[in-house]
Amino acid sequence: MTFWADRPQTIAVIPDAFIFLTSGMNLALGLGYYYDPVSTHFLFSWFVGVIIGTLLSASLIQVLIKRYFVLLSSFLVVVAGILYTACPDDAIALLAARYINGIGTGLIIVPFIVHCSEISATPKRGFELGLEQLCTALGIFIQATYIALWNPENSFSPTRVHGIFCLGFGLGALGLAYLVIESPIFYIRHSNDAEALNSLTCLQLPTVLSDEKKLLLEEHKNYVLLNEYFDTGNSFLRGLAPLLRMTLYRAALAFSFSLPYNTQLYFATIMGLSGEGQWTSAVYTALRVLGVFTALSMVDMIGRKLIGLVGLLVMGGLGIGIAIIFAYISNWIHEDQMRLVCVLLMILQFFAGLYAPTTSVYLGEAFPLLMKPFFITFCICVECMVHIIVICTYTTDLHPMYVFNTFTYVFMFFCFLLFLFTIPETKFTTLNEAQERFRSWIQLKSW
Repeated sequence: MTFWADRPQTIAVIPDAFIFLTSGMNLALGLGYYYDPVSTHFLFSWFVGVIIGTLLSASLIQVLIKRYFVLLSSFLVVVAGILYTACPDDAIALLAARYINGIGTGLIIVPFIVHCSEISATPKRGFELGLEQLCTALGIFIQATYIALWNPENSFSPTRVHGIFCLGFGLGALGLAYLVIESPIFYIRHSNDAEALNSLTCLQLPTVLSDEKKLLLEEHKNYVLLNEYFDTGNSFLRGLAPLLRMTLYRAALAFSFSLPYNTQLYFATIMGLSGEGQWTSAVYTALRVLGVFTALSMVDMIGRKLIGLVGLLVMGGLGIGIAIIFAYISNWIHEDQMRLVCVLLMILQFFAGLYAPTTSVYLGEAFPLLMKPFFITFCICVECMVHIIVICTYTTDLHPMYVFNTFTYVFMFFCFLLFLFTIPETKFTTLNEAQERFRSWIQLKSW
């Protein structure tokens, strides 16, 4: 047996990984990790761009191959990187860069989830889909770390550093677009069995035609036939129940890394550690990366459901502690209480990292083929809308902090109880089997 026979499937999404690195950096930039003062419009503009990009990609994915999405998205990331680098002090140019990078992210995220779920071998599908959140977390870590440790005496603009990173990652994605291997299901839906078989041959080592790959082609054709047996209306109805659950499941991700929590960490560091730098941000985001790594190492063995539920439960529990401390303004100047907040928020990020990859995995498995891009788009748009609403309504004051913190942990516990009984375990299932499991409301098995 060839060592790591499925590695072409991982290599095929490397260009996407570079784009998601810039997505993580821009996500962090909009959620508190900036150096110079910025407007509220600047903070939420990237999320508006993501919504625009996902809406465009949902319709284009039916007719364009994946490589075109990679090329277009990476080109937009490069343009945004140039604007960040060349005009670090121009508010209009930076706002345009935020929108452009957001559109680039939106254009790639839906095709990535659809494409990756279709090209991945069943035993590795969780790992491959989870790479989106791994690269996003790494981008967050890069942005948060260099901003937190920035020397104020440095005359070089931190925004220009952001642009250089985006430019480099965008050029990397653009140059590696040739690595993309198209989905066999895309070709089957366009009645091109020869190209579908060629894709299957390239996706698994050794890259030679075999009876096993011919059998796999038949399985993919059956998957397409079973899904196309239902028209668009029936597919819509069959996907409504999974859509409701996955909208909440993905929306919870927006609360795990948010402007209020990042602001509270900054405040707690100043008050609890006597302003000894912002090294806590580097540890905070590094723990998120560690959590994602941990989840990816287990998601195809232990399963998606148990990992996601543990992440939600612990985040909800830690959220109670954070909410109670900030509910009393006397604690805001108490060093020990603020140090405790720093610790709680850091631990929360590790479990947020555990939870994050399962959202991408389930998005790739939950929906009927005909409606899949549109339902994924809806879930991503809701996630972005949550961020926009929080950014536009939150202020660092007693009442807004109390409302946000209380709502967050209540929402986490509600989602935990809901998903404990309604989210299926989908490890080692084909896409058809995963879809059928999502159609049922009651799902008690957690491993």
